[in-house]
This record gives sequence, C-alpha cells and structure tokens, in this order.
Amino acid sequence: MTQITPGNGFGAPAAAQGDGFESTPQRLRRTLRTRPAEGPARRVLQQAADMFRGDDYAQSLAEAAAGVQRPVTTGRRIAVTGFRGGAGRSTAAALLARTYASLRADAAAAVDLAEAGTLALRLAAPDAPSLDAASSRLARTIPGSLAEVRNIVASPGPENLLVTGRRSAAGTRKATHDDATHFSRVLSRYCPVTLFDCPAGLGSDAVHWALAESHLALFVTPASVAGIDDAVQAAELWRSNQSLAQVPLLVLLTRSARSAFKPAAEARRLARSGTDTAVLDYDAHLAAGVEIQPRLLSRAARLQAAELAARVLAAASSAPGRPGKPAAARQAENNSGRRARV
Repeated sequence: MTQITPGNGFGAPAAAQGDGFESTPQRLRRTLRTRPAEGPARRVLQQAADMFRGDDYAQSLAEAAAGVQRPVTTGRRIAVTGFRGGAGRSTAAALLARTYASLRADAAAAVDLAEAGTLALRLAAPDAPSLDAASSRLARTIPGSLAEVRNIVASPGPENLLVTGRRSAAGTRKATHDDATHFSRVLSRYCPVTLFDCPAGLGSDAVHWALAESHLALFVTPASVAGIDDAVQAAELWRSNQSLAQVPLLVLLTRSARSAFKPAAEARRLARSGTDTAVLDYDAHLAAGVEIQPRLLSRAARLQAAELAARVLAAASSAPGRPGKPAAARQAENNSGRRARV
C-alpha cells in the first residue's frame, strides 16, 4: 500500500516517499494537471460539426473578452463566499483570477483567507506565502512598483498574477485587520481586480473583513436542492442585513457531473425573484482539483469563464466605492511608508 505523507508547503501535495518514489497525491497531480476536459474524439466531432453549422463561438468569446478588458479606474475587490464546503469557491476564485490575468494586460490578485485553502495550489503556487506572512513583510510600507509587490507574494505565471497561500495555522500570528486592510489596498493600487477566497460560512472574522473590504460578493453554491435553498437564504439575508446590503450580491450556481438540475433554468428562476445569478457548468479539468490551465478547459467552460469574469467585473465596477480611512489616517500611513522606504 502506498503511504501518503503530509505536504510541506502551503497547499503543496504530499512529499515524496522515503524510497524516493512519488506519493499518490504527486502522481495524481502529475497526471491530472495535463489532462484536457475534452478528449481527442470529442474535439474531432466538435470540429466536424462546426463545419456544417453556423458557429458564433468565436464572436461570443471575443465579446466576453472585451467585457473582461473594460477599463478599471479604481481597484475592485471581490469576496468569493458560500455557506458550504466543496461548493466550488476556490475553483471559481482561481478560474476568475486566471481569466483576468490571461485576458488583461494589467495585474490580478488572488488572496486565500482559509487555513485549509487550496487557492494557491489551483494557481500553480503551492508554496505561496500566506496573507499573514505577506502582510508582515509589507508592514506599513507602500511599494513603489508592481515588481516590489511581486517580491512579497507569489507570481506563478503569468507574471501579472499575484497569489497568496492558505492562512497560517491556528496558534500562529495572524495579520490584524489593519494589516490585512493595508495589504489589500496596496494590491488594489496595482491590481484592478483582487479576489478574496473566503472560508465556508459567513460567521468568521475573515469573511466579515472580506465583505467589508469588497465591492461585490460572489456567493458560490451547488445546483442542488440544498444549494438552491442556500441561494434563496443568502438573497434574503442580503436584503434584510443593512451591512451586507451595501455589498452587491451575485450568486453563482455550480454544476456537478451527475446533477439532475439545469443550472441555467434555476438561474433564470432566481433572477425573476430579484437575485442576480450566473452559472458555471461541470468541466472535467476544473473538477480534477489541480492547477487550472485555460487551454485544457472545454470550449463551453472557456466561454463561461470569460462571460462570468466580464459579469463580475461589470457588477463590481458599478458598485459604490467602499468607505476608506479618514484623511488623517491615510496621510499618517503614507508618511510611515515613505519613512520606511528611506
């Protein structure tokens, strides 16, 4: 029987065994990270079908990409939340981060707020420093360039993608809200889009902080009986809670391989009740749980990813700015940053 040993890095797969051979998680990661969502036969059939029918896929993808590339004058922050573990929050956050980094010329940031998060692994940076480590290293300084920010976090590729790893374990030093806020504002200074991958539920301090910092909440829930009920409850909570109501809500329905639900139909039903809803269908590459490679996604998933990224950016851009610090506090912060750089 193959022995599985715990990984050493933040979200890294299990370390090699004592005999030098790869562990089971390493083997699975190696094989799955290069496996496309669509096999050769499926791709050939798709190409043959496109020859005999009108195909507006290229035009639809170009229109979605144009939405992703819309100008952003002030950095926008998106909190990716949800009630349940396994709903696809990290998948959605990683997919959006890769899409923004791939289709925009400027930078995008992805910040993991969970102690057992897999965001960095999904973005090919399993050893990325945590938010706590990055905030501590940044202190209250203000970097003078994107290159300086890249030295504080991980940039696994493309170079305009900045990533932090899972949070420090319980009992170790955690970044204070002020430190984390300063770090997020620095990211927003150089990154038009920053994504916060939140832990499950809405009760933790990390989620409260992320929602207070964000211009949009992307609520990820599965297309299931319980998932639809979660979406309805979230919409009611957003309408009844004054602090949550200040953050626009977009529900994302995710579909598993065997789901009997039709996410698009459920999304239309939720939209008729006043809940903005998007859909992310099943994709074998996304479901593998390894590094997300846009070229390995199915055609449908690539288009959905671009459309979702454009919709998220449009909703976040139309949201009012989040309340900032008083002018005196900002001036003191800037002064301390200048002194630290001297």
